Amino acid sequence: MANIYFVGLGPSKMFLTKASIEAMRNADLIMLDKYTSITCDLTAEALTEITGRPVILADRNLLENRQREIIKHLDEGRNVAVVTVGDPMIATTHVSLAIEARKKGHDLKVIPGISVHCYVISKSMLSSYKFGRSVTVTFPVLGKLDPTPYRVIKANREQGLHTILYLDLKEDAVMTAEVALNYLLQLEKEIGEGVLTHEDWIVVGERLGCPDERVRAMKIKAAKMEKFGEPPHIIIVPSRNLYEMEVEALKCLV
Repeated sequence: MANIYFVGLGPSKMFLTKASIEAMRNADLIMLDKYTSITCDLTAEALTEITGRPVILADRNLLENRQREIIKHLDEGRNVAVVTVGDPMIATTHVSLAIEARKKGHDLKVIPGISVHCYVISKSMLSSYKFGRSVTVTFPVLGKLDPTPYRVIKANREQGLHTILYLDLKEDAVMTAEVALNYLLQLEKEIGEGVLTHEDWIVVGERLGCPDERVRAMKIKAAKMEKFGEPPHIIIVPSRNLYEMEVEALKCLV
């Protein structure tokens, strides 16, 4: 039997932990999840330099649909590390692989990392107790927008909760904050339930964990005029009933 490690790398190299590096060095093969998120410096080359181990770029097809190939490595006695930017089990689909490996009798080891979810909450300084369900803003399919983000923001706001918006990532496209906001405002125009107005505040995180990171609070009307930096981006839509301390915290990010 072999070990399969699910390793969280954090948002960038500076957030790698001793535990994550040790787990990767214990593996015979490292598979870098390249579809869950993007990063400024956690490349296959960088991980090979740090660990001395071969690194394979793993796409969604390999990690979800071709899991037998990964299990085969384990069955042949090779330890495998599946490594992910952020945390290995938050906003990923790796649980199914973990279950299959465990059913085969292999040892399962999860090494948590700093997720973008926790990172942006901390950077926003908003109350962590007031975050509701998170949701991903996706690209249109056949020209039609998915209204789920709009509905989630509405449901959270009805409970006085903040909403984290992840932005879609495809093989050939990375959604930016500008595009996401345009989609959300288009949904507001189509559905018209007053969930988003130009006077609402948002928090936009750009390239979290990287040297050129920015986390800023602004009204939507200002964000529409803003030129954001390179992705990845993430957005928080705060509740409309902020604590006084939360209001002051947002002012620190203006």
